[in-house]
Amino acid sequence: MSLFRLFFAFVILCTGCVRWTPPAITPVSGGSCRSASIQWFAPDDPRERARLDAWCAGVGEAIQTTGAASETAAIGIEDITFVSWNVHVGSGDIRGFIKDLTNGDHTQERPVRHYVLMLQEAVRTDGAPPLIGSALGAARIPAHAPVSPVDIVQISRELGLSLIYVPSMRNGASADDPPEDRGSAILSTLPLSEPVAIELPGERQRRVFIIARAAGVSVAVLHLDALGGAQRLRIFWTPWMRDVQVRSSIPLLPDGPLVVGADLNTWHGRDELAARSLGELFRATPLSIDRQGLGLRVLDYMFFRPGADRRAHYRQVENRYGSDHRPLVGWVD
Repeated sequence: MSLFRLFFAFVILCTGCVRWTPPAITPVSGGSCRSASIQWFAPDDPRERARLDAWCAGVGEAIQTTGAASETAAIGIEDITFVSWNVHVGSGDIRGFIKDLTNGDHTQERPVRHYVLMLQEAVRTDGAPPLIGSALGAARIPAHAPVSPVDIVQISRELGLSLIYVPSMRNGASADDPPEDRGSAILSTLPLSEPVAIELPGERQRRVFIIARAAGVSVAVLHLDALGGAQRLRIFWTPWMRDVQVRSSIPLLPDGPLVVGADLNTWHGRDELAARSLGELFRATPLSIDRQGLGLRVLDYMFFRPGADRRAHYRQVENRYGSDHRPLVGWVD
């Protein structure tokens, strides 16, 4: 038997106990980091719940704040600009990006009155509880030097924007690290309501899919795992794990108009199962995409369900604004 066949057989053996069927996702009560203002869901499996609880114990509470009051009755999906962006633990210059966005720099001079930012790896620079007992934290990722991390709560207050922030994990695995946490956030000029947080199945870090409503449109931000557990060959198992994370959450997606901003961590490209599963779900919407470069390794996506007789667009901004990901800017017409 060739070395390749032996290696392939070993890979199959290592991944043979993969849980291919997505677990049931059921409501979970509040407490610890799960604030009562948000509706929570998690895998209905005692081991998963225990793993997620340990990560939850390392972060502060999820928060929801309302910015400047705005009349939303006459606002349609075509009036909103949507952004998906991994800001790399607060390295992204949100303030500078919003200034350029509202100037029309990223929308082909299309006016920007209202916007929704769906952010991955947002950071809160204080508020995490002491790392004691069974609480878990991730290895700390600092902001890109010499930039100080942009605190998502502080920037929302400074700009008068509505915010839903759900920390996924503590940004630091040592009690000596700063009391930071990181996770996903929705930041908007519009009031945000009906927040839902879906804790995803996994083997390593805690990931939370968050959904809310803005002027009659559901918006959601998703960030999938980059690696699987150490008990498997991570690079081979991870695409299937990401697909399980996506398929487990699909039944909880709301009806009606919906926009999803996602860092799917699809290192193998757009043909990975997770990207294909979401693409199939939203395939009825005509979509124009403008990306920088060849697009061979795609991590970041936007998905649209705007309703009948509408077309969606998104483009990848050339400027990273201090992050290691480029923002995606989308709209519907």
